[in-house]
Amino acid sequence: MKTVSILPFGVKENDDERLGKIISACRDAGYDVIMPASLPHPEGVSTIDGDGVTPESSVVISVGGDGSVLYAAACARPYGIPVLGVNTGQVGYLAELSDGELNKIAGILGGDYKIEERMMLEARVTVGGELYLKTAPALNDFVISKSSVSKIASIELDCGGDDAGRFDADGVIFATPTGSTAYSMSAGGPLIDPSLECICVTPICPHSVMARPSVYSASSVIECREGDWRESGLLLVRDGLETVPLPKGAVVSVYASIEKTRLVRVREGGFTGVFRTKMTGR
Repeated sequence: MKTVSILPFGVKENDDERLGKIISACRDAGYDVIMPASLPHPEGVSTIDGDGVTPESSVVISVGGDGSVLYAAACARPYGIPVLGVNTGQVGYLAELSDGELNKIAGILGGDYKIEERMMLEARVTVGGELYLKTAPALNDFVISKSSVSKIASIELDCGGDDAGRFDADGVIFATPTGSTAYSMSAGGPLIDPSLECICVTPICPHSVMARPSVYSASSVIECREGDWRESGLLLVRDGLETVPLPKGAVVSVYASIEKTRLVRVREGGFTGVFRTKMTGR
């Protein structure tokens, strides 16, 4: 029996109608449904412990906003399973379906869809030349930010031995093209077609007119360190899902991952048209 994993982050315990429609559509397409035991689920639905995704899952359906899609993508990535997002949030740029399009699920599971592979980033942290940690891949971005609201961070960037920038700021964002529509956009970064592969570096509230967003090739390795070590207080945040305090003297290297996120797509139209529709509702 083919299996679908449903991760209903955007479904409240009293919201059985939406979840029931999704489950019925999956079963109509000939799929069994599994869900995480820790999340709201109707009686009679198979559940498993953990994140609710198994290697046998054909598709992961995320129900919620873009944050839910990011979490679902992290769960599905080790198995190469595609993710279908159902938006119950506000913009839901990563999600493919809205509440009014649940009738499309059966057709999608029947094969009426295409897969978009999206570039991801990884980060490696070293201290004194020794590996401190290596992160899981990020679909949207890595953010290096200060841990204290009242302080400003001194940021130094290096790309292949080239001094890529030095500035005082609240932090810096390393975004994929997918993540260019998220925090990076809010911080003044460019919008990038997600079919491209590159790394966008966007300073957060820089205290310099010369610190501007930059775009680097996907083959680049960009190193970031805190320029003033009188105090250490930087954080490394992956996709808003994981936060790691950086020790004094840490060097963060950000680079393209060999892994990809696979997203289910059914909409026609290019990047700008979909983005405009999501942002304006028309």
